[in-house]
Amino acid sequence: MDGLKQETTKLHEKLQTQEKSKVLLTEKSKEALELSNKNAELQAEVEKLKGELTKKDEELIQKDEKQVREREALTDNVANSFMAGFKDVVVQTLGIYPEMDFSQLGLEKTVVDGRLVDEEE
Repeated sequence: MDGLKQETTKLHEKLQTQEKSKVLLTEKSKEALELSNKNAELQAEVEKLKGELTKKDEELIQKDEKQVREREALTDNVANSFMAGFKDVVVQTLGIYPEMDFSQLGLEKTVVDGRLVDEEE
């Protein structure tokens, strides 16, 4: 009978160990499920942030393109203003000195050593 009691005790201990393992496994399963859910939430947040970043990147590209166009327009405006001023000075000078020939003057000319030359020289 002593052997039967020992066997029963061993089986009882084994059963308790299995129950503890089952409880622990259930807890770990719940933790894994919670971590999986948290991972899914975080991945969704990352995707949302990627979308926002892509949108901001596109906005910056558009702003950069707009800035380039505006810079070109301002450069054209400055050049046109300078050319209009130059032509106005030539016309005014012709009013004072009608006999002078200003046909060789131009925006691309400059005076070097008392001579009128192309700016490239």
